[in-house]
Amino acid sequence: MTLKRSVEQKESNTAGYTCFCRACAHLEEDELFRGADNMASVFLPESVKSALGVPSQRKLIIKDRIPLGIYEYIMARTKLLDGIFLDALKNKFKQIVLLGAGYDSRALRFREHNQGTRIFELDITPTQKLKREIIDREQISLPKGLIFVPIDFNRQSLSEVLSAAGYEKDQKNLFLWEGVSMYLTQEAVDNTLSVINSTSASGSLVAFDYIFASVLRRENRYFGEQILYETVSAVGEGFTFGVEEGMIGEFLAERGFKVEQNQTAPDLEKHYLSTEDGSLFGRINGIHAIVVASCL
Repeated sequence: MTLKRSVEQKESNTAGYTCFCRACAHLEEDELFRGADNMASVFLPESVKSALGVPSQRKLIIKDRIPLGIYEYIMARTKLLDGIFLDALKNKFKQIVLLGAGYDSRALRFREHNQGTRIFELDITPTQKLKREIIDREQISLPKGLIFVPIDFNRQSLSEVLSAAGYEKDQKNLFLWEGVSMYLTQEAVDNTLSVINSTSASGSLVAFDYIFASVLRRENRYFGEQILYETVSAVGEGFTFGVEEGMIGEFLAERGFKVEQNQTAPDLEKHYLSTEDGSLFGRINGIHAIVVASCL
């Protein structure tokens, strides 16, 4: 899987943004919108942790440092993918693979629900090394069946790396591919989907988010688009891949998948950020969608 950007020598900035947003979401006063990630703050620098305890400081950081609508997007995305992860454990999927895991804590948070599913966390060495150092420092016990797999996405074969880590082919699997596809090349996305489909049993799932191709053309159609594009480009993690809006079904069908659900920003707002009377917690950055697809 080839990355157009060069991140192999440094911790991912986007992984840090995601972790901070999850930590803030867990502290939301309204239980309806409160995030479930009670471990995200563990992976934050001490200077940031101190600000989390002060609501006014949290809100200021979100306003000044997080691109428009991204905090709300990460809140909704985390809830959606938490549910998919838990469903896979409940239905005793053989394996769950987290591609570009970052500071994902699902294997830790949901260990009591795991009845034998093996979980593979794949990421670049700098991010994974720091994550494991923090886990060791905090004396967090690792659940049985959690396997950390360092990978150089630029130089190593995904299928070979998985095989060497003990991944078994032709099993019922879930692949979570969170916050990654938009930073890859078209070839990398195709290669990754090919590995998922060719090594998984029918009915296996892949869940991933993607951006719309018009974002790459700078058409500025969506809420929060311009500032997010500029932000990720400024930190050296610019967008490189997208799918035309409304074409995800055709895109995945050509690669051997059937779309089970596809949620755009308005869908996510309705399902995760709305009250019973229809009022909205906040708008979601509109350039993303999240798709869940099954292997045919």
